[in-house]
Amino acid sequence: MTKNMLNTQFSKYIYKSVFTFFLSLLIINCSDDDSQNENNDTGSNPDLEDIDFTSATTATDKQGNTYEVGFNQVSDINQDPFVRKKNLSGETLWYIEHEKSEVDGRTTLIFIDNNDIPWVVFTVVGGSNNASYITSQAIEDNAFSGVYQTNYGTGGGSKVSIIARLNPDTGKIQKATYVIAKRNDGKTNGLVVKELGIRDKKIAVLAESAAWPPGTGTSYLKFPEITDADRVNGVFKMYYQIHPKLNEIISAEILRN
Repeated sequence: MTKNMLNTQFSKYIYKSVFTFFLSLLIINCSDDDSQNENNDTGSNPDLEDIDFTSATTATDKQGNTYEVGFNQVSDINQDPFVRKKNLSGETLWYIEHEKSEVDGRTTLIFIDNNDIPWVVFTVVGGSNNASYITSQAIEDNAFSGVYQTNYGTGGGSKVSIIARLNPDTGKIQKATYVIAKRNDGKTNGLVVKELGIRDKKIAVLAESAAWPPGTGTSYLKFPEITDADRVNGVFKMYYQIHPKLNEIISAEILRN
């Protein structure tokens, strides 16, 4: 075999090896990207027609008990959220103001699941160590422990949401999590849950945020590859599925209209 033939075969071997190496890297990188973003959908709007979303402030369970949510205007600059339950005869079974601190709070909607468990959404505009704050006022043990977000975070003044499961017998918060957006500096910014529902035994959520909304995970992570171009009428419109234990955002999608 001549020297030229050896050189030619060696060159082909080197070329093939280099090509195979870079092809392997490309496959690995694509695989990593797919696994990272498989539950963060940046494409077209999802099909949500099978979800019975609600933004109602009243609801009735299977026994005919009615729930009402809202807030009391306790001063010119302060509101306290409440939930009331009445029986079929209209008698009040319990009434609870879940937040009575200096922080503005409201109860904005209620949803009754298939097991007659009430789920509500609160909004607050800051955190507090006050014993009358929502994380202390009317809760069961560990209500805000082991959840997606346990507190308001840093900063203040922006309205954020709390998704809560209530004890139907007492009205106390059994489990609850904050859901927030964040600014570029990492401080908490506004996110408001607009509607709730159930899909595949998960909490289905429609929300809007002024700053960067969360993606999937067991704590806040900025939704990937999001830009200001994704805003609709100045806000980010989001669809989430949240674990019923309120400890994880399982899927997250941007809505385009």
